[in-house]
Amino acid sequence: MKVGDLVQTIKGWSYKTWTGVVLEFDSPGLTRLDTSGAEPITKEDWALVCWTEASQIDGQVFWQPVNKLEVISAGR
Repeated sequence: MKVGDLVQTIKGWSYKTWTGVVLEFDSPGLTRLDTSGAEPITKEDWALVCWTEASQIDGQVFWQPVNKLEVISAGR
């Protein structure tokens, strides 16, 4: 998973399936050793996602745990 990927929430995580594009990652304490351009991902990571529709509580851009997302289409 990387910035620009189209993702959706995994089945059973929410009352609906959310779809959106990853904007950035936040990984407290993660050492970035990967130089290939892809972000090293651990289950503690969070992704800031711009969703295709807004939540009444969180708006259109909000954080999700990476382990609750799946890639639909990889960005370039």
